[in-house]
Amino acid sequence: MKPKRLAAIALAVGFALASMGGPVLAQMPKAAEKQPTPAATPLKLTITGKIAKAEQGYIIQGQKPPELFTILNPNPRVLDRLVKSGKTITIEAVSVMGDNVNIEKIDGKKYLEGKTK
Repeated sequence: MKPKRLAAIALAVGFALASMGGPVLAQMPKAAEKQPTPAATPLKLTITGKIAKAEQGYIIQGQKPPELFTILNPNPRVLDRLVKSGKTITIEAVSVMGDNVNIEKIDGKKYLEGKTK
């Protein structure tokens, strides 16, 4: 075969492979660059609302966002005082799963969870 004809065939095959996602011109993603999974990155929330006591324990009646959140790390001594006051507070929490949260701060102050028996 003539060199010009061989080069033209090689070029045509290269373009055909590239258009089918072949390795000739396509760039492969780097294996070392891993994207964090949603489950690995906890969702931090800032909730404005009131604390209430419910059948299952303590909840946050969120005004912003307007949603009910279940508190998974209750400290009855702190939360009972807030239930009685009826005061609207700002809570910094981490979403554990759905509307279940662990409180980290209340009105900017570190929240210590209660001891389990």
